[in-house]
Amino acid sequence: MKLKKITRNIKYFVPLIFKSSPVTIIMMVLGALTIAVRNISWVVMPKLILDELFYDETHNNLIFIISVFIAINLITSIFSNVINSVKNYNIRKVDFYIDKIFNEKVANVDYHNIEDPKFNDELSYARKCLSQYSGGIYSICYNIESIISSIISLIGVLGIVLTSGEILVIILMIISIILNGIIYSKFQKIDEDFNKEEVGYYRKQWYYNQSIFSFRTQKNIRLYDANELINEKSDKLNKHAFSVERKTAKKRTMVDSFESIVDYIITGLGMILLLAYSVYYKGITISVFTMLYSGVNSLTGSISSIIYSLRTYYQDCVYQEHFIDLMEKESIFKNGNEEISKIETIEFKNVSFKYPRTDVYVLKNLSFSINNKEKISLVGLNGSGKTTIIKLICRFYEVKEGEILVNGKNINCYKYDDYMKCLSVVFQDFKIISFNIKSNIAIVDDNKEKLDDVLKRSQVYDRVNELPDKEYTYINKWFNKKGVEFSGGEMQKFALARALYKEADLVVLDEPTSALDPVSEAEIYYHFNDVVGKKLTLFISHRLSSCIFSDKILVLDGNKIVESGNHKELISNKEGLYYKMFTSQAEYYKDN
Repeated sequence: MKLKKITRNIKYFVPLIFKSSPVTIIMMVLGALTIAVRNISWVVMPKLILDELFYDETHNNLIFIISVFIAINLITSIFSNVINSVKNYNIRKVDFYIDKIFNEKVANVDYHNIEDPKFNDELSYARKCLSQYSGGIYSICYNIESIISSIISLIGVLGIVLTSGEILVIILMIISIILNGIIYSKFQKIDEDFNKEEVGYYRKQWYYNQSIFSFRTQKNIRLYDANELINEKSDKLNKHAFSVERKTAKKRTMVDSFESIVDYIITGLGMILLLAYSVYYKGITISVFTMLYSGVNSLTGSISSIIYSLRTYYQDCVYQEHFIDLMEKESIFKNGNEEISKIETIEFKNVSFKYPRTDVYVLKNLSFSINNKEKISLVGLNGSGKTTIIKLICRFYEVKEGEILVNGKNINCYKYDDYMKCLSVVFQDFKIISFNIKSNIAIVDDNKEKLDDVLKRSQVYDRVNELPDKEYTYINKWFNKKGVEFSGGEMQKFALARALYKEADLVVLDEPTSALDPVSEAEIYYHFNDVVGKKLTLFISHRLSSCIFSDKILVLDGNKIVESGNHKELISNKEGLYYKMFTSQAEYYKDN
């Protein structure tokens, strides 16, 4: 099992290191060889010097041997410094690459996972397993290098020790290896149990910290004096963490004490007794004694280094396996293989849906169809399933009861990336990133004429062009002190402009004017065809005045469609839900 984990780790990370920075692999090998050469020289060279001093009266080669010894250590020392400097720089590049592929994985994982607290714990734990609990790519590189150098040193020194015939030294090393293996497994179990228990704590504590630091939440925190509530929650989490840490520390102390006994009594004292036996009963020379003593120490150091590095590396592997599991997590909804370039029709066919880990149906036996010649409005009371319909069209969740057909085929048969290119969506909880206006709308595209067009259609062109930096103005001050805090309505217009810039076949607008003033809203509705163009449009709004411009209105109530038709048809049915909702809003505006 341990070998399997280490093998899997090597198969994943070594190709990754080679892909992002091949120089790192070269530096690891050169570093290992350099360390091994220096270790072996400290075993062999002292013996040659002593032989020259005590057993060669001429001392002809003494200066040469000492010079070679000094040169080896000087060269390997300088070489090690250069290698470490180059290696550290390149490992940093690997670390950046890992951050990149991790972010890409999170951005492309099936959406239903993002709304799953359990998955968020797994996500947090996987990242901490790599960057915090295991030391990340730095620990991987240094452990592998240490193991390689220790093995080379071990082979070289072992050959020297074996020539002396001191087999008992090898036996003692085997005993030491076994005991260290037992100690390692204990350490690994203690740390793994501790970190698994703490993952939920770290995720919650991160949320509390973000709430305190975010300038968006600070306005509400200050206004409603919520600091006390957040601090109270944070303190409870900290007390729990300290309690777990205290219990874990006691266990670690006991194992540490046992490890000290093994290292100092069995390994250290045992080696001294063995060498003393060889001196008094076998009559070995001073130079051989020195070589054996240095060899034993080097052998012990190499074995200890291998055990420690393997122990550390295996512990890394245990934690990093969670990261690898996440990175190799396959998508459920992205397995389609058919191409699609345009959405012409959408049909819900007896679709029933409930969110994961719930038993309540949001939609029940829902059926309707729309085509690219229509502008559709979805209306209904809160919780009737309007936004859920949008999420299903976006393939954020899997439909297990009934099916959704696009152009007459099941929605999941299409290539995911091709399908997503056909959608432009402005969600009710839209987000604008703290980059400049252009980056938020055009993303990485660079078409000034097209950008100006969508800004005009979204009625925010004049506002943008009155700014000193125009479309390069940063939104808020996260990254630029000259950034502008735009109003909620202006931010919503940016979100609409972003959707229009994509030029997709299906435009979905979920409460796209909720933050706009009545004048701006009326202006967008009046020029709705100019704003959106002749495309299949799915429109959700609580303000039913928008429905007047729609070709078809679907009225949801109690997870199903209860009415369907245009505004004129539905308003004529005075017993219908649409009539009641529309007249209620109209009366509100009359009264005010």
